[in-house]
Amino acid sequence: WRERDAVKKMYLAHVMCWPPYENQKLEEGTIELPLAASRTERIKWEVRELDDGGKPSTTKWKIYKEDADSAEESTKEGVVLELHPITGRTHQLRIHCAEVGSGIVGDSLYGDSPVPWDAGNPAVLRLHAQMLSLRHPRSGEQMTFKA
Repeated sequence: WRERDAVKKMYLAHVMCWPPYENQKLEEGTIELPLAASRTERIKWEVRELDDGGKPSTTKWKIYKEDADSAEESTKEGVVLELHPITGRTHQLRIHCAEVGSGIVGDSLYGDSPVPWDAGNPAVLRLHAQMLSLRHPRSGEQMTFKA
Protein backbone atom coordinates (compact mmCIF):
# COMPACT_ATOMS: atom_id res chain seq x y z
CA TRP A 1 0.00 0.00 0.00
CA ARG A 2 2.88 2.34 0.56
CA GLU A 3 4.04 2.18 -3.05
CA ARG A 4 2.54 5.31 -4.61
CA ASP A 5 2.29 3.80 -8.08
CA ALA A 6 0.62 0.59 -6.86
CA VAL A 7 -2.66 2.22 -5.84
CA LYS A 8 -4.46 4.94 -7.74
CA LYS A 9 -7.31 6.92 -6.19
CA MET A 10 -9.67 9.51 -7.62
CA TYR A 11 -12.04 11.68 -5.63
CA LEU A 12 -14.69 14.23 -6.59
CA ALA A 13 -14.91 17.38 -4.49
CA HIS A 14 -17.40 20.25 -4.67
CA VAL A 15 -15.86 23.67 -3.98
CA MET A 16 -17.54 27.06 -4.25
CA CYS A 17 -14.45 28.94 -5.43
CA TRP A 18 -11.46 27.66 -7.43
CA PRO A 19 -9.23 30.59 -8.48
CA PRO A 20 -6.97 28.65 -10.87
CA TYR A 21 -10.05 27.88 -12.99
CA GLU A 22 -12.12 31.00 -12.42
CA ASN A 23 -9.29 33.57 -12.66
CA GLN A 24 -6.64 31.87 -14.77
CA LYS A 25 -8.84 29.54 -16.86
CA LEU A 26 -6.69 26.53 -15.90
CA GLU A 27 -8.53 23.22 -16.14
CA GLU A 28 -5.91 21.11 -14.38
CA GLY A 29 -2.86 21.45 -12.20
CA THR A 30 -0.81 20.15 -9.31
CA ILE A 31 -0.84 21.24 -5.67
CA GLU A 32 2.39 20.70 -3.75
CA LEU A 33 2.14 21.87 -0.17
CA PRO A 34 3.97 20.14 2.70
CA LEU A 35 1.72 19.07 5.59
CA ALA A 36 2.24 18.35 9.27
CA ALA A 37 0.09 17.76 12.33
CA SER A 38 -1.08 21.01 13.88
CA ARG A 39 0.87 22.19 16.91
CA THR A 40 -2.21 23.78 18.44
CA GLU A 41 -5.24 21.68 17.45
CA ARG A 42 -5.11 17.95 18.02
CA ILE A 43 -7.40 16.84 15.17
CA LYS A 44 -6.10 19.24 12.51
CA TRP A 45 -3.19 19.24 10.10
CA GLU A 46 -1.62 22.32 8.54
CA VAL A 47 0.67 23.50 5.78
CA ARG A 48 4.21 23.66 7.17
CA GLU A 49 7.56 24.07 5.43
CA LEU A 50 9.70 20.95 4.98
CA ASP A 51 12.49 22.34 7.17
CA ASP A 52 9.93 22.88 9.94
CA GLY A 53 8.58 19.32 10.01
CA GLY A 54 6.25 19.35 7.00
CA LYS A 55 6.09 16.24 4.83
CA PRO A 56 5.85 16.41 1.02
CA SER A 57 2.25 16.30 -0.16
CA THR A 58 1.07 16.31 -3.76
CA THR A 59 -2.41 16.35 -5.30
CA LYS A 60 -3.21 16.49 -9.01
CA TRP A 61 -6.51 18.18 -9.85
CA LYS A 62 -8.68 18.89 -12.85
CA ILE A 63 -12.13 20.27 -13.49
CA TYR A 64 -14.63 17.42 -13.60
CA LYS A 65 -16.82 17.44 -16.69
CA GLU A 66 -19.68 15.02 -17.17
CA ASP A 67 -20.43 16.60 -20.54
CA ALA A 68 -19.34 19.56 -22.65
CA ASP A 69 -21.67 22.06 -20.92
CA SER A 70 -21.05 21.05 -17.31
CA ALA A 71 -17.92 23.19 -16.77
CA GLU A 72 -19.72 26.37 -17.87
CA GLU A 73 -22.64 25.65 -15.56
CA SER A 74 -20.41 24.64 -12.66
CA THR A 75 -19.19 28.15 -11.82
CA LYS A 76 -22.73 29.23 -10.82
CA GLU A 77 -23.00 26.58 -8.12
CA GLY A 78 -19.30 26.16 -7.48
CA VAL A 79 -16.96 23.74 -9.21
CA VAL A 80 -16.56 19.98 -9.04
CA LEU A 81 -12.94 18.89 -9.01
CA GLU A 82 -11.42 15.56 -9.85
CA LEU A 83 -8.65 15.01 -7.29
CA HIS A 84 -5.82 12.47 -7.54
CA PRO A 85 -3.74 12.27 -4.34
CA ILE A 86 -0.17 11.29 -5.16
CA THR A 87 0.80 11.17 -1.51
CA GLY A 88 -1.63 10.13 1.21
CA ARG A 89 -1.35 12.54 4.10
CA THR A 90 -4.12 12.92 6.66
CA HIS A 91 -6.73 15.46 5.46
CA GLN A 92 -4.54 16.16 2.40
CA LEU A 93 -7.36 16.81 -0.09
CA ARG A 94 -9.30 18.94 2.38
CA ILE A 95 -6.29 21.12 3.23
CA HIS A 96 -5.10 21.45 -0.37
CA CYS A 97 -8.56 22.58 -1.51
CA ALA A 98 -8.81 25.07 1.36
CA GLU A 99 -5.37 26.53 0.64
CA VAL A 100 -5.99 27.01 -3.09
CA GLY A 101 -9.70 27.89 -3.09
CA SER A 102 -12.67 27.94 -0.78
CA GLY A 103 -12.27 24.46 0.61
CA ILE A 104 -14.68 21.58 0.12
CA VAL A 105 -18.35 22.36 0.69
CA GLY A 106 -19.45 20.99 4.06
CA ASP A 107 -15.93 20.94 5.51
CA SER A 108 -16.34 22.49 8.94
CA LEU A 109 -12.70 21.83 9.82
CA TYR A 110 -10.86 23.46 6.89
CA GLY A 111 -13.43 24.93 4.48
CA ASP A 112 -15.08 28.31 4.44
CA SER A 113 -18.50 27.04 3.35
CA PRO A 114 -19.52 24.56 6.05
CA VAL A 115 -23.03 23.15 5.87
CA PRO A 116 -25.04 23.74 9.06
CA TRP A 117 -25.57 20.51 11.00
CA ASP A 118 -28.74 19.42 12.70
CA ALA A 119 -29.89 15.96 13.78
CA GLY A 120 -32.62 15.81 11.12
CA ASN A 121 -30.31 16.85 8.30
CA PRO A 122 -26.67 16.00 9.04
CA ALA A 123 -24.02 17.98 7.21
CA VAL A 124 -22.35 16.29 4.29
CA LEU A 125 -18.75 16.77 3.31
CA ARG A 126 -18.92 17.06 -0.48
CA LEU A 127 -15.96 14.72 -1.05
CA HIS A 128 -16.61 11.42 -2.79
CA ALA A 129 -14.21 8.50 -3.33
CA GLN A 130 -14.98 7.89 -7.01
CA MET A 131 -12.36 5.30 -8.00
CA LEU A 132 -9.75 2.97 -6.50
CA SER A 133 -7.40 0.96 -8.71
CA LEU A 134 -4.83 -1.61 -7.57
CA ARG A 135 -3.20 -4.88 -8.55
CA HIS A 136 -4.66 -8.04 -7.02
CA PRO A 137 -2.03 -9.34 -4.54
CA ARG A 138 -2.16 -12.93 -5.84
CA SER A 139 -3.06 -12.75 -9.52
CA GLY A 140 -1.41 -9.44 -10.32
CA GLU A 141 -4.54 -8.46 -12.28
CA GLN A 142 -5.31 -4.72 -12.30
CA MET A 143 -8.60 -4.18 -10.46
CA THR A 144 -10.60 -0.96 -10.56
CA PHE A 145 -13.54 -0.14 -8.30
CA LYS A 146 -15.89 2.77 -8.99
CA ALA A 147 -18.61 4.23 -6.80
